[in-house]
Amino acid sequence: MPDTLALVSVIAFACGILAAGAFPFSWPFLAFLLLLSAGFSVAWFLGRRDGYLLPTVLLLCFALGSARLLLAPSALPLPLVPLVGTPVTLTGTISGDPDVRETNQRLTLMVARDGVRTKVLVVAERYPAYSCGDEVTVSGTLERPQPFDTDGGRTFAYDTFLAKDGIFAMLPHARVAKVGESHAPLVVLERILYGAKHAFTRALENALPEPHASLAEGLLAGGKQGLGKALLDAFTIAGLLPIIVLSGYNVMIVAEAVLAGLSFLPKRFSLVLAAFTIVLFVAAAGGGASALRAGVMAVLALFARATRRTYDALRVLLLVFVLMLLINPLELASDPGFQFSFVATLGLIVASSAFEVRLMKIRWPLLREVVATTLAAQLFVLPLLLYQTGNLSLVAIPANILVLPVVPLTMALSAIAGLVSLLVPLVAIYAGLPAYLLLSYITGVATVAAGLPLAHVIVPAFPVALLALPYAGIAWFVLRLGNAQSKMLTR
Repeated sequence: MPDTLALVSVIAFACGILAAGAFPFSWPFLAFLLLLSAGFSVAWFLGRRDGYLLPTVLLLCFALGSARLLLAPSALPLPLVPLVGTPVTLTGTISGDPDVRETNQRLTLMVARDGVRTKVLVVAERYPAYSCGDEVTVSGTLERPQPFDTDGGRTFAYDTFLAKDGIFAMLPHARVAKVGESHAPLVVLERILYGAKHAFTRALENALPEPHASLAEGLLAGGKQGLGKALLDAFTIAGLLPIIVLSGYNVMIVAEAVLAGLSFLPKRFSLVLAAFTIVLFVAAAGGGASALRAGVMAVLALFARATRRTYDALRVLLLVFVLMLLINPLELASDPGFQFSFVATLGLIVASSAFEVRLMKIRWPLLREVVATTLAAQLFVLPLLLYQTGNLSLVAIPANILVLPVVPLTMALSAIAGLVSLLVPLVAIYAGLPAYLLLSYITGVATVAAGLPLAHVIVPAFPVALLALPYAGIAWFVLRLGNAQSKMLTR
């Protein structure tokens, strides 16, 4: 019963957020739901019937989810509304790490006007470079972000995608001038972390040619801007894009590497240092949804190991899911990275071991584990991927099976190449040679797989409600797989 209530609570909380985004809920309506919940709770307390407990929890969590969304910022602050569509000059502080692309850079500018603070996305020329904490003056025409069309008749809601980060306006062709720097303690810490990251990436660029350096950076810290459109399309078609978007897999590789390097220290002390390293690593990577989720789960796993407590991955995933939505409920419907991250992790937790048991004919344990985790993640992600992008990769499973076994070693060799290049630049090229070979293998697999006939097809757009059908089928399949696993293990 406790596990059922926990699951119902999480589902009801998420449904409350989604419902409040789709329908014009009011505070009186939510108060009515809370009163209903209170009535059921009184009936449960007096009658001690479990039948009253379920609607109590369901209504309460649904109302809390809806209330949390209503409290989230949802529109451009009133002082800036009259400025939309007009030339403006704004002064503010750059928040976060600038997103540098092939032809431009995107700056998130924190501005204050009439006592109200908000963020504005600034698209400027690629040079000169700017940093987190720079105080700048920007000029241009203030616009609202607009949705745009993608493949298969889909529309990407760019406006709501930015809204999840508190961005409701942008300057698409801005002129930028630096006027100073912020010395706030948190901003200074961010500058140090991002500075260390950029120093390391420059060292990678000295040790490796492009696009290998950008691929190494993606494996180690997330990011795909430097790959170029052709190679990025190849990774997308081959279903290999998740390996260059910071995920739980990458974060746990980093955590285990830190633990191995600190094995000479007392166990609890090394676990604390590993957790601290993960926090800094995720912060330097930008703290995206998948990275944040992976980082929190990794820290909780290390905490469980330090305290010798049972680590229930599914419960931890649900806990992290709720915590992240409490912080930012807009991510649930507006952030594909958040969605893919949790769905893939859920698949790994509930299905990978069952797949592995059914694949015992594969004698090599590492290959068996890679095949099982690939099948589990791909199965759970596929319906959502088809809804969001329409990209049905017919080569994703074999491509991932070929690539995933070499990812840990590639990350290790890339990290060594970057560190050697940072400390002894004269031998950078020689230090990068082993990583170059494995990175070439990964790019080769992606290019060959994407170039195969019918490597992928684009599925036409379909309503979000239809996602219920494939996920119901997946739930049924996983239950059957789990029952078969239990029977096999009890023989």
